[in-house]
Amino acid sequence: MTLNLTTLAALVAAALGLALFLALYLFCTLKVEIRALGREKAVEAPAGTREGDRRLAEIEARSLAPARAEIEPAAAPAEPSSVPVRPGMNLNRRSQALRLARRGESPEQIASRLGLPTSEVRLLLKIHGKLMQQALAGPPDSGRLKSEGESADNLSSATESSARAV
Repeated sequence: MTLNLTTLAALVAAALGLALFLALYLFCTLKVEIRALGREKAVEAPAGTREGDRRLAEIEARSLAPARAEIEPAAAPAEPSSVPVRPGMNLNRRSQALRLARRGESPEQIASRLGLPTSEVRLLLKIHGKLMQQALAGPPDSGRLKSEGESADNLSSATESSARAV
């Protein structure tokens, strides 16, 4: 039983063809499985993203809590969690705060009524008092030297009294 060279070549070619077919079949089935797995993960991604967003918000809240505690005194507002953090005071709130100050309300009362930090209201009243003092004093006298009695403490107490009067 001798196999001639042509028959042997045909058997080797058939074996290689079968091996090539099996490799191609495994490649295609693996590709289909990977695509199906990718679709499943794509469907699950928004839920994971929402969880990640929630965790990020918790971390930001925890990191901002010590910064808020340093900015505001501990006894300032009774309910610090009820006052949302805002980037700044708009003109409407500023005019409301100044109007309430003219009526004689304290910075703490104004802050709680308008939902603002007490330190921000105090700063607004202090700056407004300085501006009013400058407006009442007239144009600045650049040639005038400060006397010994004038100091920053006297200026700040005068500003506070003018802010209360306004």
